[in-house]
Amino acid sequence: MSINHNVPYFNLENNEIEGWRSSGATSAAMCLKYFGVPDLGSMPQYEDDVKQRFDRLGIAHTTPGGIRRLIEGLGLINNLTMTGGLSDITRALDSGEICVLHGYWTNAGHILVIRGYDDSGNFFVNDPAGEWFYEGYRNNSPYTEDNKGKNKLYSRRLISSAGNAYSLRETLRFYDTWGNDEIESTARMWLHRISK
Repeated sequence: MSINHNVPYFNLENNEIEGWRSSGATSAAMCLKYFGVPDLGSMPQYEDDVKQRFDRLGIAHTTPGGIRRLIEGLGLINNLTMTGGLSDITRALDSGEICVLHGYWTNAGHILVIRGYDDSGNFFVNDPAGEWFYEGYRNNSPYTEDNKGKNKLYSRRLISSAGNAYSLRETLRFYDTWGNDEIESTARMWLHRISK
């Protein structure tokens, strides 16, 4: 069985407002747009309107609580857990929820959208920065509407390693050393399960 919700993709690299650090706002924007929340302002890009809303309300767009507060304030349900695991992601997607996951794909940390999974259980993601590789990112362009991170397939190993880590170094160590049991059973992900 597979599922892949048609979540729109936004590239953080060309955001007008702090694109370099807006993965949380950009990921929230993808979910808000998917669930039909109308434009929030007059900026040319929807994700910049969302970032501006975070800033105007003084809500941190990099924290689980901040993202939850904005999502719920705009009328959606944000079922947040700080102890999420891979099975929580699959169950959420099966029930029509879209997932936003905090993790360490970068040194500073990063946030992305999980929109589905394939027959092998690997996850379809919208990664607002581009496409992650073990050696680093293939980043989107800051000058065009690039979509290198749209609907990319990230392995269960990668999602579990980055989502359960507290640094990029730890992500890479988990990725290199974890067996199937650790990948499947470790559950300390900061995971949003968003629905209408």
